Amino acid sequence: MYKIVAPLLLLLACAAALGGCSYTYTQSPNGGGGAGGVSEPGVVDEVIKQLHDFTEELAGKVEQSADPKEGVAEAQKLLDGRKSELAARINALRRGPLALDASAKGRWLEAEVDGTQRINQLKVKYLDASLSDPELKAGLDQLASDYDAMFKER
Repeated sequence: MYKIVAPLLLLLACAAALGGCSYTYTQSPNGGGGAGGVSEPGVVDEVIKQLHDFTEELAGKVEQSADPKEGVAEAQKLLDGRKSELAARINALRRGPLALDASAKGRWLEAEVDGTQRINQLKVKYLDASLSDPELKAGLDQLASDYDAMFKER
């Protein structure tokens, strides 16, 4: 019985998932793709590069500081100053180019995972120090949490 039901359920789930899909991609006269030129070539890659550079700058603030706690505080100030701008760009991407281009969505998801992993690695790197310094641990946790929050849809 299970040999029949399981493949049948899998087939129905796949059919249901594909049933609502209709992907149309139109090329606008100005060279942009998407519905009426919503996205221009390279917009996703530009934001990915900005995100990568920003992530490296944040991690660098912590890693290059003589006192990790001070580095975390500097990184948090930098994040607080730019997170609303970056979150707005991320949300705009989700509504535009990422909704229309599957390959761009794949590149974006990879960049998002890489960025969050990079920031969360700071918690591992400074684990020994944060065990004896609750303020450092709280700062690292807050930094990682606020960074992750940029990717939540609003």
